[in-house]
Amino acid sequence: MKAIPKISKKGFVLTVLSLVLIAVIAIGGSVAYFTDYDEVTNTFTMGRVKIGLDEPGWDDGDGLDLLPGNVRTKDPTVTAREGQSYMRIRMEIVDGGGNYITNADQLNLILETLYYDKEYGTAAPNIAENRKYSTAELQALIVQGKIDKEYNKTDFVFAGIKTGNPAVRYYNYMANSGIFDAEAASPYTAVLFSNVVIAKDWNNEEIFILDGDEYETTPGGGLEVTVKGTGYKIILTAEAIQSSDMANALEAFMALDAATNVTRDTSGT
Repeated sequence: MKAIPKISKKGFVLTVLSLVLIAVIAIGGSVAYFTDYDEVTNTFTMGRVKIGLDEPGWDDGDGLDLLPGNVRTKDPTVTAREGQSYMRIRMEIVDGGGNYITNADQLNLILETLYYDKEYGTAAPNIAENRKYSTAELQALIVQGKIDKEYNKTDFVFAGIKTGNPAVRYYNYMANSGIFDAEAASPYTAVLFSNVVIAKDWNNEEIFILDGDEYETTPGGGLEVTVKGTGYKIILTAEAIQSSDMANALEAFMALDAATNVTRDTSGT
């Protein structure tokens, strides 16, 4: 068992920001998806570590009435505001009542709507909002190295789940030797993902599962919802801890785990 480093009263500076993204899926394939409160809350800063979390590409109303085939820019972006730190993003996936989602099929489908476009922010993105993508087309873009599934694999590494709870996921910032630096000539930013894409060939069953619906097969072979689901929310929290007095990123993230009382399961990373 790895020893957890002791943390003195003056030992670290911790910054936490939260961004709540809400998704509600409607019956019959009509989707009201990722409605954003457009606010950042729970900001704690001490000393010289400060970060910001926002969504520059998102406009109010972008998440309303989405359908299979729709594409939206959804770009949670962390910015180094002050100091040098190690930074990670925690993703929590809950239902409309705030309970962690335990259905593995629903969790997988939620993650399959998230993509990072490696040309995000340029004049010629690989994922265009004015066209529809099939599952095969999205997979081809992944194989070609043009997009990443779920998260930005250039700047982040998946760092496991909260032990016993796959609905709580961690992504460590590892670019630039892991230092998230506000003191650089151009302060660092990092985008976890850039787009929400619902493949145009998703069927009713996939939409029902995404929503958390209970359903049954009708005598005619169709599907009928018996209990309407509550949709889901994705809660993203950016956490930063000072890099000074830390030997490396591993020590820093262990200190973050201790500070937030978290045990992570990294067996699947």
